[in-house]
Amino acid sequence: MQVAQFYELTDKLDVCNSFDELKACCELFCQLTDIPYYLIGIIGQESSYAPTIRLLSNYPEEWLARYFKEGKQQADPVVKYIIQHQSPIRWDKLIASDNFNSATGLKVFKDAAEYGLFNGISIPLKSSSENIAVFSMAIGKRTDANSILDNAQMFCHTFATHLFERYLLIELNNTSSVKTELTKRELECLFWACEGKTAWEIAQIVGISERTILFHLNNSTTKLGAVNRQHAVALAIKKNLIKPNI
Repeated sequence: MQVAQFYELTDKLDVCNSFDELKACCELFCQLTDIPYYLIGIIGQESSYAPTIRLLSNYPEEWLARYFKEGKQQADPVVKYIIQHQSPIRWDKLIASDNFNSATGLKVFKDAAEYGLFNGISIPLKSSSENIAVFSMAIGKRTDANSILDNAQMFCHTFATHLFERYLLIELNNTSSVKTELTKRELECLFWACEGKTAWEIAQIVGISERTILFHLNNSTTKLGAVNRQHAVALAIKKNLIKPNI
């Protein structure tokens, strides 16, 4: 891949307005890198117990269906890696590590190879709202596979960051009609609740009555779909509604 080709592709990626357009850019990136398969997977943080997983991918559908039906994400070394690390990793190097070569993890890669995903590279990604994601590219069994993956790694990392940012923006635009808007005062009360302040303490800081503080906190809880104030605080942080006072 030529650098000029890559910049032309990222420029195109940065103005995509639909997931179909993102897929088209990913397909072109596959052609330019000579790596046939791509996947971006986003682990939503709405619930830590039952997180949502959204995908854009051209992986074999039979493999993806089997992967989730058998719950292979629970043993997948790549999933374990992206939660703990931020550096790109080639799959064969990943499973050579003692921390990621469990029998169940190795079987995930063995099974994936049956569908043409023999080796690959994965890029961990994290958004400002703490969404965790991975961009992976996979290649079949061929003698020059490792060389192709290594040559593409630098491009993969930059491409992945552009792709992830654009994906989140499109997703946000698609859900803007139901997006919850908190008032300035509600955000202020949540901010201090995040700092561990009680309603009485927030009232002293903000300069309004404790009853009004409770009103704003209750409104925030309802708007965020939280079950209590603590849950509202957690959701506000995950949604990046609360920012450091820099």
